[in-house]
Amino acid sequence: MKLNAISLSVLSIFSLILTTLPSPAQTRPQQRRNNTNTNNTNSTVVNDWSKNAKTEAEFLQGCVGQQSLPPAQRKAKENFCKCAFNAYKARYTPQMFFQINGLALQVGQDGPRLVNLMMKPELDRCSTQTNYFP
Repeated sequence: MKLNAISLSVLSIFSLILTTLPSPAQTRPQQRRNNTNTNNTNSTVVNDWSKNAKTEAEFLQGCVGQQSLPPAQRKAKENFCKCAFNAYKARYTPQMFFQINGLALQVGQDGPRLVNLMMKPELDRCSTQTNYFP
């Protein structure tokens, strides 16, 4: 049960992050990130999000929210949320994603602002691609 509460908190903070601050679009070209990281022992840690499929569904549900939007705007928001989650997946391992969320929760109200700042280039690209500006 505690894991479900933590996962709900994770999704809540990242959903809040995506909907709290405006993000003006940038047109900087997207850089491809490698989906593997090496730690200090030179062994490879795979960025395995497949074991966290539920996290993506919950993230998207929280990001899109329950607002009644016109269909075109809702679709743009859904596409933005998918793009944003893909950006998190490309940049962070699942473990890092959960650690960042935990620290953002400890920071309090400024936690979402901090994560938005960390993800600004990616979120700006998502806004440009989807024509949705939170």
